[in-house]
Amino acid sequence: MKLYRFSYSPYARKVELLLELLGRPHELVDVSYSDRSELARVTGGYIYVPVLVSDGEVTVESRRICERLLAEDPAHTLTPSPFEGPIWAYSDFCDGPLEDVTFRIASPFVRDRWSDPGDRALYTLVKERKFGAGCVDQWQRDREQLLERARGLLSASSSTLEQVPFLFGHAPTLADAALYGNLVALRDADETLLTALGRAFGPYMARLEAAARARLAR
Repeated sequence: MKLYRFSYSPYARKVELLLELLGRPHELVDVSYSDRSELARVTGGYIYVPVLVSDGEVTVESRRICERLLAEDPAHTLTPSPFEGPIWAYSDFCDGPLEDVTFRIASPFVRDRWSDPGDRALYTLVKERKFGAGCVDQWQRDREQLLERARGLLSASSSTLEQVPFLFGHAPTLADAALYGNLVALRDADETLLTALGRAFGPYMARLEAAARARLAR
């Protein structure tokens, strides 16, 4: 099983943690930002991440990958009944409104981390074609306001995680994998960003990663 990813992609990191929580061994393939030839060959022309290849079957888009993986989990450990609805709804919240803020916070760090000038220029171009010239610099200037928006979106989650280990109680679910994808992208960009969101999230990430390691080791 192979997971093609960008390491900073919250969608790819969500799938990566989901695989670990399911105890599914896998190989990570970090895709070159400016040369996606291998990914195009594998998918028949699709060049976005994440992409999962398992037993010769190629699955694209993070939600479809999650649906496939969870359908193969007969115990439904990560979408336990009767909470399937709210768990999926929280996951979609993370992939939508939350990611819309967190990727803006992380983007200036991601851009500045590219060692290859071509990758850095292409990354900036892709963002500016969608969000307008100078958008990444603007997000850098607006960091505090964006962090405030993220804290508002996560305030209820923070309160929950101060009372229970995971979002839906004492065991991780798909909802935790989706939140993790956003949080780890921020932490990898700059560890202080995670601290800025609230005191609950650092210990929460440690619990999640420990649970994932334990399940993958079984």
